[in-house]
Amino acid sequence: MGIFGAMQTAVSGMAAQAYALDNISGNIANSQTIGYKRIDTNFQDMIPDLGLTARITGGVTATSLATNAVAGAFKSTGINSNIALSGDGYFATSQKTTTTSGASSFSTSPFFTRRGDFTLDKNKTLVNGAGYYLMGYTVDPTSGMANSGVPTTIQLPTGDMPPKATATITYQGNLPTTPSNPASVANALPAGIAANPTATPPVVATTYSANNESTLLNASIAGGSVTVYDAKGSPATLQTRWAKNASGTYDLYYENDSKATGTSPKWTLLQNFQFDGSGNMTVPATPKVGVSGLSIDGTSLGSITIDFTGMSQYGDTSGQFRTTNVAQDGYSSASLTGVYFGDKGRVYAQYSNGLQQPVADIAVAKFNGGQALKRLDGGVYQQSDQSGDPIYGAGDSNILVGGLEASNADISQEFSLMIATQQAYSANAKVITAAQQMMTEAVNVIR
Repeated sequence: MGIFGAMQTAVSGMAAQAYALDNISGNIANSQTIGYKRIDTNFQDMIPDLGLTARITGGVTATSLATNAVAGAFKSTGINSNIALSGDGYFATSQKTTTTSGASSFSTSPFFTRRGDFTLDKNKTLVNGAGYYLMGYTVDPTSGMANSGVPTTIQLPTGDMPPKATATITYQGNLPTTPSNPASVANALPAGIAANPTATPPVVATTYSANNESTLLNASIAGGSVTVYDAKGSPATLQTRWAKNASGTYDLYYENDSKATGTSPKWTLLQNFQFDGSGNMTVPATPKVGVSGLSIDGTSLGSITIDFTGMSQYGDTSGQFRTTNVAQDGYSSASLTGVYFGDKGRVYAQYSNGLQQPVADIAVAKFNGGQALKRLDGGVYQQSDQSGDPIYGAGDSNILVGGLEASNADISQEFSLMIATQQAYSANAKVITAAQQMMTEAVNVIR
């Protein structure tokens, strides 16, 4: 081989170090790119096929070495639509295409990325900063079950959430053995109101008019309130009061018309309650009570079930009704305000009434040969023959919300590699210089 072989070997070394420098420069340039995976350089020796006594070191070639499995650090952004993967896997995404007529569609063959800076666009789809759209499996909003099949581009509902009429009210709390208002134990009927002889035990009255409201207020304690909704989503406030009658049992009243005047009914009896010596509720015998014809301030609520499970009558020095849980299941119509991600990959639509509706489960893909994925612009990868088919399912991966995966390229490490590469390149150049000097010496001998 001789001098010419040395020069060829040095040239291969310079080419390999130049290749490495190209990768290093790309890593440094993308040190702040979201989800970027650095490219390392793998050097391989090239040995000529010679006899055992004529073996030489040979040249070198350089190839790229992917670091897809090396995660970058999690960087918190505080933005709810920013997500990152903790563990192996890639987000499945699609690319939008637009026809000449202006119609838009999405690619069915997914692209895979770790870049999670997603935001909602005007069409309520989730797109990241590189222009790729998040894919997943649609979820039935009622059952919460995800549909099986091929992942599709996730799109949040574009319309308003329809209202839901209140069907069940949960009302739980503790009534004091002795209420704070002594007048509540009296069984004095207000003027002009007859007793109800069929009630057991006797109650003060089935209704109280606006004129007689003070009688009830002076003989009762506050029972709390809850906002309920009719079929159109119109709200009404269910205001309650507890009156302890002469027999020692409690009567629950609700305000049926807050604007009533004169002899018009303002408060209506809802239910009589009895408790045993241990403070456990005995009447009503069934804690879930169906109420029909409930109307508040002109808003008809139809038939409602009130769940009194957990009501008690224990001693309480405050003498007040202590609420443990007052809630209901209705809501008004609402507009979409944003998106929320669960840590297991479920996507929820957030609405102005504070509710969330499940929309889809994010498609997370893994590969048996993830290092062999084909790299494309925008931090995405394509399936290749060597990578194998995508295996969908989050598995042991978690989705971190409110932040992004940073680049796994470390500038200080890349600078160290750059210095070593530069020195190696210079050393190979010196070999060529030395070989050139030796060639000159050989020519001078002939002269």
